[in-house]
Formats: sequence, structure tokens, C-alpha cells
Amino acid sequence: MTSGVFDLDRMGGVAGLAGLVGQVRAAGDAARLMQLTGLEGMVERKSDDSPVTIADREVEKRLSAYLQSRHPQAAFLGEETGAREGKVNGLRFVVDPIDGTRAFMRGLDTWSVLVGVEFDSRPVVGVAYMPAAEEMFVAYEGGGARCNGEPLKVSGVESLDESLVTHGGLEAFLDDGSESRLLAIGRRAYSVRGFADFDGYRKVLKGQADAMIDPGIQPYDVCPAAVLLREAGGRFTSLDGRDSIYAGSGLGSNGRIHDELLALWAGSAGS
Repeated sequence: MTSGVFDLDRMGGVAGLAGLVGQVRAAGDAARLMQLTGLEGMVERKSDDSPVTIADREVEKRLSAYLQSRHPQAAFLGEETGAREGKVNGLRFVVDPIDGTRAFMRGLDTWSVLVGVEFDSRPVVGVAYMPAAEEMFVAYEGGGARCNGEPLKVSGVESLDESLVTHGGLEAFLDDGSESRLLAIGRRAYSVRGFADFDGYRKVLKGQADAMIDPGIQPYDVCPAAVLLREAGGRFTSLDGRDSIYAGSGLGSNGRIHDELLALWAGSAGS
């Protein structure tokens, strides 16, 4: 990872960011209409048994086409279409067309459209849109984090025993054998509740929760959250403490209880 300075002008300045936000909103609203209309016959299983809907594909197709037209030399990574190399060093757009496909296909409201931007492998812009709630989260490096234009600030809770900790789906903990670690946190924290996908990070960003534990992730799941948390005064690392969205896990927090959670996670392995 390099330490190059990111300037929003690299992606067209404030106007370029606004254009991206507008496209994310339009794509999310179109997906919401698909959800409300009905998805019968529109759901498939991928090779890893995870679901994909026509909405996932249409949203990514739309955003990919927009980014290709506006930023033809930038690299791209999408959940459904994979990676596309860029011609300009440093800038890459990372897209999860529907974060929370299982929630989406069951008619729940907690899914989102996620677009992050990396510069020199560092997350520097985050856009997350939750169409059902009509909430648009936007942050860029040095510019703060906002939801629908209002500043976001993480909680001031200082200790785990006073904290509300959120987590993703239990199947992710079972898949990687970390369920005992989640139980250990449950014994220490004031409250532990499940809010999967970006919705868990959303709770931390609004100060409604103090941390989000997220095993079994991909970069496109957390690229925007990493930027949003940092700009809202929080912290994002992997569960083994790496400052990376490529380590296969995520811990987002208000920053104050982050090290305590990392130590407990490490110390409860195999317990």
C-alpha cells in the first residue's frame, strides 16, 4: 500500500462524486421497484451456493457502464462481473450491486447498493444507498461522512461492557469456526444483536451501535464502510487487526472499543 494523497479531482471533483451518487440512487431505486414487483423466476444460485438475482446483474451492469463512460482508464471490481484492469495507476471502483441479496429476495428492507473507490489500494470514497429507507451515505477522504447530507458521528462509548455490538449472519461464524468467539463477545458486551450486511455498519455510523463484527467478507462488501467509518470518527480493520479490506473479515467500530474487541477475538480462539 502506498501513501499517496487522494484528491477528489481525480474522479471529477464534487460534481463527479455527485454524478456517481445520482447513479447509485437511480440504480437502487430501480432494484427496489423490481423487489416490490416480485422476483419469482429471477433468482439463481452461483457456484458457491450464494444467491444472485436479475436485480444484482442489472444494477452492476448499469453502474459498470456509467463508470466505464466517465472513468474509462480506472480499474473496476464488481461482485458479479469480477475485475477489470485500469490504465491509470491508483484509481479503482469497487461495486456490490446488492449487498444483502438474501434480504432482498425475501422482501426485507435492509439491503443496499455499495460503491467504493480505492486510490493506491486504499479506500478513499464510500457510497452506500439503502433504497427502502431512502438513506444515502457518502464519505470521501478528508471530507467527513454524511447520511442524506447530515454529518455522521460514531458513539462515545468507551468500554465493551457498556457496548452494543452487532454482527452478520450466524452462518458466516459457523463456516469459519468462529462461533465460540462470538459467544465470548456476547458474554462480555452489554448487548449483542444481529444486523447483517451494511445495515450493521449503518448502526455504528449512526451511533446506535458501537461495533460490527463481520467474518467471511469480500472487498466489495466493506469498501464504502471502511471510508465512512474512518470519516465518522471510527475505525475499520480485519478481525486480526490488519488495516485492509482484503483480509476476509471486518471489524468496524467507534474506535474506542476496537482494540478491546480485537484482543478478545484473538484470545477466545478455540475456547
